[in-house]
Amino acid sequence: MLETYFDRPLTDELSRRYSAMKCASLLRETLWSMISEIHSTIQFDYAAYTAENLGRFERAYQAFEQER
Repeated sequence: MLETYFDRPLTDELSRRYSAMKCASLLRETLWSMISEIHSTIQFDYAAYTAENLGRFERAYQAFEQER
């Protein structure tokens, strides 16, 4: 996917940058959900959504750390 997007071969640096952005995106979604648990008036299970996204973030961050 990255090779197609950038129209060049995938490098270690590009792969690492992608992984970092993936972690940042998952962390943002997790934090947004945590805030929504407290402040939202919408009937939605934000606690479950937070747990799901936190798990995804933790797995992505662990993979990111192992790329070193």
